[in-house]
Amino acid sequence: MDNFIKKIKEKIDSVDETIFIAISGHGAAGKTSFAQKLCEELKEPYNYLNTDSYIIEGKYLHNTLASYKVDGQVSQYKITACMPIRHELASLERDIQLLRNGDDLITIDKPWDPQKILKGRRKITIVEGMSVAFLEPFDFDLSIYIYTDSETELRRRKIRDIGDRGRDLNTLIAAQEHRRHQYDLFMHPLKDKFENIIDYSDDVFRVIK
Repeated sequence: MDNFIKKIKEKIDSVDETIFIAISGHGAAGKTSFAQKLCEELKEPYNYLNTDSYIIEGKYLHNTLASYKVDGQVSQYKITACMPIRHELASLERDIQLLRNGDDLITIDKPWDPQKILKGRRKITIVEGMSVAFLEPFDFDLSIYIYTDSETELRRRKIRDIGDRGRDLNTLIAAQEHRRHQYDLFMHPLKDKFENIIDYSDDVFRVIK
């Protein structure tokens, strides 16, 4: 990972104009940890926009099910963030465009991400989160997609969602298969539009592309 971050810094330093960086992948892939490490290495002011605030909260969709085929069989399950309909993409596109235009942006105030002001005049803007993968058109100067296998994702979710967020273990395990099916169908194919692809399975940082 350190060598990869070094290459990103070299690319940033090689240009004088503003640079927009997209970092995406499924939940518990390691994208936020990677983004934080990258930010720690930056020597100049930057904007960091976490797109979790653009995910429509589950309480508004709890009676809505998605229907899709898995191995030829119809499956129904609640809509997870692995599907584009779960994201407020128009608002995200608008806010990114504001920064591109050089305007300042007040971010959405959330308990996990307090409101802050992003400065449009800053050279570096990092846009990180699942929502980024669903943006069309996809127009970034540098893009990084991070994913893991299902086993690694579940192990990390047990630590994060249960240990840190107090969620129920049985509910987490029951949801994992459905979540992964939706990921494989609707999100994983989008990785190919990213300039860089990282497989972070088993906590080994492998640069695939």
